[in-house]
Amino acid sequence: MKNQRQRMILSVIKEKKIRTHEQLVDELSRHGVSVTQATISRDVKELGIVKVADEKGAFYSVSADWDNPLQKFSADIISITGAGNLVIIRTCPGIASAVAAAVDRELKETILGSIAGDDTIFVAVPGEAAAETERALRELFMK
Repeated sequence: MKNQRQRMILSVIKEKKIRTHEQLVDELSRHGVSVTQATISRDVKELGIVKVADEKGAFYSVSADWDNPLQKFSADIISITGAGNLVIIRTCPGIASAVAAAVDRELKETILGSIAGDDTIFVAVPGEAAAETERALRELFMK
């Protein structure tokens, strides 16, 4: 049941610009899948679905389909600065959470984690690896 529901979620998100959990619940209902918003929230996280921005606001996108998920955000990055064991990423307003999720997935082996606000992300790195991580992020965003 869960696998079938998650396949349907991916299919719906690939076909339409879904902007809210409620809209996704409605779309799934039209396809005969009854689900709660809490279940949708868990599925979205498990599937690695992120929100990306367009001229009308944010919508869900399947990052697993991207060759380089970070490159999709290159226009939204204002600055990347390393300091000690932190890398600070400044983004356009409202996009930091999606960027942080992509950074977490892409650099999961080399970072400790990230915290995102509306337009700022703190990426924690082990030891004094901020300069190295900053370079890696610049390369990934600009590939």
